Amino acid sequence: MNSVSLASVVGVTLALGGTTFLAFAKRRKQADPIDARRHLMLTWGGCIALLCVILFWEQRPLSSIGLVAGNFRAWGIGACVGLAVVMSNGLFLRFGKKTVMDGSVDTLLKLAAKPLWFRIAVVFTAGITEEIVFRGYPIERLAEMTGSLWLAALVPLLVFTLAHLSGWSARHLITVFFAGAILTGLYLWQKDLAACMIAHAIIDVPIIFLPLITKKLTAAVVDAKPA
Repeated sequence: MNSVSLASVVGVTLALGGTTFLAFAKRRKQADPIDARRHLMLTWGGCIALLCVILFWEQRPLSSIGLVAGNFRAWGIGACVGLAVVMSNGLFLRFGKKTVMDGSVDTLLKLAAKPLWFRIAVVFTAGITEEIVFRGYPIERLAEMTGSLWLAALVPLLVFTLAHLSGWSARHLITVFFAGAILTGLYLWQKDLAACMIAHAIIDVPIIFLPLITKKLTAAVVDAKPA
């Protein structure tokens, strides 16, 4: 095993194992309050560590994980995908109240209680860091290691989904899986990580406006419970 492949093994382990560990370290119990600064420090710390592996150990450019400049068509497609997911979620909440997943609202209420700066930071942090550590890097490196693009796409998707258990209910993972599958499909289609970042951030934008919509979400859960 040469130094580059060893670096890639370490990088994939950090991306899929280390960042998942940090996700659970941020919130050991779902009942715990959200520590805003700790959340951001751990999230960005794991991502920066991975970027250091790419740039200084592997000595490869960011284009090796799908980060390229000037691909405006792909970025526009990413924006459209993000908007489509947001609109479909809105229709779901409007017409599918009885199927709102238990456990989601509790976490959303906690996020809504946090200051605006944190909710904005969460949107952009998730859009950037999660696409690097759960999409671009592991897909590209696992594809090189295994020779299977589909395996390289599936493994990070499953880890991405399970990592959300750190702050959400098990039933909420269904939503996470489908959103992650859409973002994974977008990356395989466009091979542009910035497009995925844009789509991811747009999908998470409603978090910014949670104080305006949590009453509706709470009412939806109440309506979903049997009398």
